[in-house]
Amino acid sequence: MRVTVEYMAQIKRAAGTGREEIELPDGTLLSDALTQLAESHGDPLAGMVLDGEGKPITSLLLFLGDEQVRLEANPTLTDGAQLTISTPISGG
Repeated sequence: MRVTVEYMAQIKRAAGTGREEIELPDGTLLSDALTQLAESHGDPLAGMVLDGEGKPITSLLLFLGDEQVRLEANPTLTDGAQLTISTPISGG
């Protein structure tokens, strides 16, 4: 299945692109897709999306289409899905 991934904020810089289409096996979970993206892009992206144990960071801002999703729900991705990944924004 094909999934479009959009990278926002600092993650865009780490991925080296703002958008890409990736091929994933049917039934891929969100967490598995994040791990695969980190592995394919190397250390800059991996350091922003994976924790010290190699698991996706739960504070990432994740959207499937227009809906925000929580990593804890770990939805199964579907063909044609659009996944947006961003880091939390804080201010003062």
